[in-house]
Amino acid sequence: MKYYIFYRESDNFDDILKDISIKKFVSERIRWSNYLQIGISQYKKDAEKIFSYITLKYGDDIRTNLTKDYTPKPYVDYTPIRK
Repeated sequence: MKYYIFYRESDNFDDILKDISIKKFVSERIRWSNYLQIGISQYKKDAEKIFSYITLKYGDDIRTNLTKDYTPKPYVDYTPIRK
């Protein structure tokens, strides 16, 4: 199963959900505040084509990181020791 997470300020994902090309491949669909997650089985026929289609058509709305990066930044969060 391959998952795609979309984010929009308007919280309107009707164009994605009603897209005829995508609709027949979607196995899971989860919506929450300004986000949509869809799951597509990798084992269906023409699955690779639909992955490319989604990336090209809706690539601006795709999110990969849902959490903030909390890694420490040198010279901001700590001072590196010089030897």
